[in-house]
Amino acid sequence: MADYYEILGVSRDATEAEIKKSYRALARKYHPDAGATDSERFKEIGLAYSVLSDPEQRSRYDMFGESGIGAQPGGFGGFERGAFADIFDVFFGGPSREEYRRPRRGRDLAYELKITLKQAAEGITEEIEVPLEAPCPDCGGTGIERGLSADICPECGGKGTKMSSRTTVFGSFSSTTTCPRCQGSGEINTHPCPTCHGRGMRREVEKVEVKVPAGVDDGDRMRLAGKGEAGTRDGKRGDLYVIVSIKPDAVFTRKRTDLYEMVSIDMVQAALGMGIMVPTLDGEANLEIPSGTQPGAVLRLRHKGMPKLHSRVKGDLYVQVEVNVPTDLSGEEKKLLQEFARLRGEKASNGGVIGRILHKA
Repeated sequence: MADYYEILGVSRDATEAEIKKSYRALARKYHPDAGATDSERFKEIGLAYSVLSDPEQRSRYDMFGESGIGAQPGGFGGFERGAFADIFDVFFGGPSREEYRRPRRGRDLAYELKITLKQAAEGITEEIEVPLEAPCPDCGGTGIERGLSADICPECGGKGTKMSSRTTVFGSFSSTTTCPRCQGSGEINTHPCPTCHGRGMRREVEKVEVKVPAGVDDGDRMRLAGKGEAGTRDGKRGDLYVIVSIKPDAVFTRKRTDLYEMVSIDMVQAALGMGIMVPTLDGEANLEIPSGTQPGAVLRLRHKGMPKLHSRVKGDLYVQVEVNVPTDLSGEEKKLLQEFARLRGEKASNGGVIGRILHKA
């Protein structure tokens, strides 16, 4: 899907008022009742507005993109509170009392979990702390002081709506509008809960156990159903999306299931060849250096890379060899190298390998 800001035709620093104004204009243009036929465009507009009109959703979207706001279950379910409410307001004056009292699913949440490369290779179980909105324990989520109840709205008589006439781009007609005093509930809270101040919800931190499988990659996302924010009016809880972030490793570079590292050897090891111990994710392993190995050569250790997700298959470890040239030769060592150069038919004073080593020393 295109960028939500582009869909609504606003800049990334647009104000709430600018976002709402643009949304209403587009909703009128693409609503099926206005004769529009592009239903997918209408859905995109509603989804974009539902995210950008909510400060928390917008913040997560700006930070993580669509992965930060999670999936939008049930088609329109992800923006029923924002977009649908405003669509009713644009065309019909607002939701009915029945619509207001309908159970609402809680919001999905996103959590960035930072782990090491070794943890990603082995898999871990981590307990995380998730800040979220939960029902107030003192009022049970009603927002009303325990033992008391809400009063019938005196302005609409408990209906939640009022009849009015209005003029729109489609002409003048009478419509039922949401009661401005009770906002469609038909009730007013004259006894707000002293703990949550009538909100019915309070901010708290919930501990959640997350099982990270071996082989996860940076940016992978895990869905924990029912671990998001609580719904309202007995609505289901949202989901929690855990986004994996793998910290840079001091030794290894990862490309899918393969790992890459660099090791240094001296020129004798490179010339004669021998086995050396190199670091792997499972500890040190023996790497055979063939005789005559050149600087920059890449050697492979099979099945010493990352595991493939949900599989026993492992990638390989590629080791790039760096050959160290000595710079502090003793007099005896210089003589031996000069003799070596003579045997090789090289002139130590010219541009041969031995000549360069002696020059550095």
